[in-house]
Amino acid sequence: MKYLQLQYLFSQRYIFIVCHSISWLFAYLFLTIIVMQNPYASWNEAIYGAIFLFSGAFITYFVRCVYKKQLHNKSNVLQFGFLVVGSCFATLIATTILLCGVFFLAHIGMSYPIPTSQLGFIIETVGLSNGLNMLGLTLLWSFGYLALSKIKCLSTAHALLTVSQLQALNSQLNPHFLFNAINDIRALILAQPTQARASLAELADMLRYSLQANQDDKVPLSQELENAQHYLSLCKISLADRLQIEVNVASDAERLLMPKMILQLCLENAIKHGIAKNRVGGVVAVKVWCEEKLYIEVVNPLVVSAQPSDGLGLATKNIEERLGLLYRGEGSITRMVRGETIATVIEIPKETV
Repeated sequence: MKYLQLQYLFSQRYIFIVCHSISWLFAYLFLTIIVMQNPYASWNEAIYGAIFLFSGAFITYFVRCVYKKQLHNKSNVLQFGFLVVGSCFATLIATTILLCGVFFLAHIGMSYPIPTSQLGFIIETVGLSNGLNMLGLTLLWSFGYLALSKIKCLSTAHALLTVSQLQALNSQLNPHFLFNAINDIRALILAQPTQARASLAELADMLRYSLQANQDDKVPLSQELENAQHYLSLCKISLADRLQIEVNVASDAERLLMPKMILQLCLENAIKHGIAKNRVGGVVAVKVWCEEKLYIEVVNPLVVSAQPSDGLGLATKNIEERLGLLYRGEGSITRMVRGETIATVIEIPKETV
């Protein structure tokens, strides 16, 4: 699996390098053809253009590497400002390299000699005109790269949502869970038909919520709580009194938005690791409140014989990646031990419906 991931990353980088090189090569050919239309132009102009544009190509690639490593998950304003500054930096360096190339070719005799009295004029004329052209190209490149990066992030967010929905069906709603839920409901049909009908309706609502064609990455908190209640009710059929539920939700939080299916994934971890492995059971507490941000906390008992691993679980990693894509570093998920309990806390910006 690690080899396949490395191969995928290498292929993505290779594709970008090829596209990056082709775009700058196209710009070079286009500008060279325009310049060579001038009857007084020489092939030295093509050499100057190659020095200039390929310097810009190399520096913008360096800017992209810094952006991808340091600012990929930062705010949009910070990303935009960095790319603008990076464009100015690329323009300055590429223009400096061009002027050095012009003076070097003149010095070795490959172009017309430059009198000392004309040095200032050459620096001002060549540097200013070509610098403005380079600034336009680098800004165009930066805005294009930023737009493509945002499109890719949105596509990845939708893909992760699909993965989360499928993961919910394969973990929370896996065949084992469905089998047990259906058997529990069947056992209730004769003894408690009313409760059996209610449980069957909750199972149908839960499946509908998970499978519905919804392109929204975020849903109102009230919908997530309703779906979570269906899940907890179905779990309580088999766990009975071993599963105690406490829900405390601030009234001003129900209309806020949160990523879909995240609360259910947290509850699945809480019941799987804190209740199902505990003979006496315990309390799963859900608390939601607002301060500067929206906080969602799920607390379950700590089973000493089943200590959590140091790393994040599969569901928790999925949540962490989605928070990073949707909130650009402003959302987080943390797990901590509090005495005899484990708390999972999600922190996201407040967004109203």
